[in-house]
Amino acid sequence: MRVLQLIDSLPLAGAEVLVKDIAPRLRRRGIECEVAVLRLLQSPLEAMLQQAGVPLHSSGVTNLYSPRQVLPLAKLIRHYDFVHVHLFPALLWAVLAVKRLERPIPLVTTEHGTSNYRRRWWLRSFDAWLYRHYLSIACNSEATAKGLARWCPGAKSKIRVVQNGIPLDDFENAQPAEVGVPSNLTRVVVVGRFDPPKDHATVLRAVASVPQVHLLLVGDGPLRPDIENLGRSLGIVERVTFLGRRQDVARILKASDIYVHSATFDGFGIAACEAMAAGLPVIASDVPGLADVVNGVGIVFPAGDHAALARKIQELVVSPERRREMSKAGRKRAQAFSIDRTVDGYLAMYESVLCAEHQTTGAAR
Repeated sequence: MRVLQLIDSLPLAGAEVLVKDIAPRLRRRGIECEVAVLRLLQSPLEAMLQQAGVPLHSSGVTNLYSPRQVLPLAKLIRHYDFVHVHLFPALLWAVLAVKRLERPIPLVTTEHGTSNYRRRWWLRSFDAWLYRHYLSIACNSEATAKGLARWCPGAKSKIRVVQNGIPLDDFENAQPAEVGVPSNLTRVVVVGRFDPPKDHATVLRAVASVPQVHLLLVGDGPLRPDIENLGRSLGIVERVTFLGRRQDVARILKASDIYVHSATFDGFGIAACEAMAAGLPVIASDVPGLADVVNGVGIVFPAGDHAALARKIQELVVSPERRREMSKAGRKRAQAFSIDRTVDGYLAMYESVLCAEHQTTGAAR
């Protein structure tokens, strides 16, 4: 079976990390899995894939939204049994590329969130047309599946849940990094790209009200300058460390005391799962998908409510015993999110699609 994982690009972000994790494991299961991006970034994830022996391709067109993506993709994907597409606009260009081929290549996709920027009433018919071309749609959580079914009822029969997973050993057995935080402060860590859905501003405003903590921010993105300015205006620059993009996230988690995942929407919350596997108590915004991962073992707060978040952080700062209890419960919960289970789910999806294609082809003959 030859499978191509197609994604926009490979920055350090959730869907991209998932592709990096599943591709080599699929190859170890006997699948000829390769990865293609619309745009190369010379990123750490690209290097990791190549080090793992996963062939990496590019369309050669640097503009993600250019229709010029279609022709090179068509030339590439014709060599595979089917294509597994992640994110937009790769979703669109894959459909148009297949239309150029004499032999139709089956397409499957993963829906990575409970919402996205296309969910506007004037784009509903466009999405209905788009998803019509995908034979199976994996959703990373029940909340993501329900959201997609509401938005695009015609796709409901194609939806299946394949929960995200992580390489548990990497986070359970990591050694703490040196983060340079005074020992008298509780270390609160956030991992995520600086963009609007990640809502870093709520975390900074909460930390401003809890003087006993030092905030570690892992990641980068277009809103980083705004968040740095907010830290200065709140007078907490001495208690905030911007660590930027890091390849040793597991070690930073191990060096921290509390993990906060503030998001306006998040279909799964893979970073929260990583934090639980590393043994951190997790505080997360109460949004569909993310809350399902955390509820029962972590603490949730109303999204965007910095005062509520400050109270939750304060509760954990003053109660090491509760942090230990949450750490134990989170470690246990994280076992349900092994990357190997995710790979099992995708293999079952691939086999189902190919079986259905063979039956259709046989009936046509």
